Amino acid sequence: MKKSAFVGNFLALALLVVLISISTGCFTETNTSMNRTEKITEVTTEVTTEVSLDANQLLLEAHLKTWKLGNTLILYAGSNRTYDWYLDQAHTGDHSMSNCGPTSVAMAAKWADASFEGTAEDARDAFRPDGGWWYNADIEGSLTLYNVDYDAVMIEDINTLRSIIDSGYIAIINNSMGYIARETDAEAHVNRFYDFDSGHYLILKGYALVDDRTYFEVYDPNNWDMTYEDGTPMGKDRYYEASVFMDSINNWYPYAIVIKPAN
Repeated sequence: MKKSAFVGNFLALALLVVLISISTGCFTETNTSMNRTEKITEVTTEVTTEVSLDANQLLLEAHLKTWKLGNTLILYAGSNRTYDWYLDQAHTGDHSMSNCGPTSVAMAAKWADASFEGTAEDARDAFRPDGGWWYNADIEGSLTLYNVDYDAVMIEDINTLRSIIDSGYIAIINNSMGYIARETDAEAHVNRFYDFDSGHYLILKGYALVDDRTYFEVYDPNNWDMTYEDGTPMGKDRYYEASVFMDSINNWYPYAIVIKPAN
């Protein structure tokens, strides 16, 4: 064999070995990457599952009968937060009796942005500081003042309210509480827990299908330091039967101020 041919064959063989090594190395790295991806996916799935266990849903399931909602929770959806954003209109200044609107705005702003530090008193000082009921122009003006993203939508039916929650939003609702029955059981979480029965602003934040009945979950600011036996404000996570709640809206003001999270 000629020397040049031997060298050529030797170089070809060496090149083949290098190519096999590189190919094997890439295949090993690809397998490693795939394994890492699978592990990341598993971890992500575990974290997502843990986060999706809504505390409100678990609490609701545990107390359905005691709270007088029914027997079996079929479905729950809530636009909840991990921090406390409920506010009581009591002690919100000289016009506390009429401050359901300002208090609802302050709650909505806190829900939209955890760093929000404004108060119902601040909102009242900016709109109708001399007192009196608020109207939707005051609600929208104060939300604009606080840079809260919102839309005003007409409430056509129960599905309008459910779609707000399904979209991950909350809403400020203006209804007539006289259409909602007065509840006398101190531990029940359904119906109206006070005597006031006229126009009122509150926050829609969730809904639940229990047995064959739908309830809307609200933050009602008309609390005045009233609490359940465990110390929880009675206006926090109150449940109003859907058709009754719709009557209270349709006979007062059938529009929702839909609140969106801060960017």
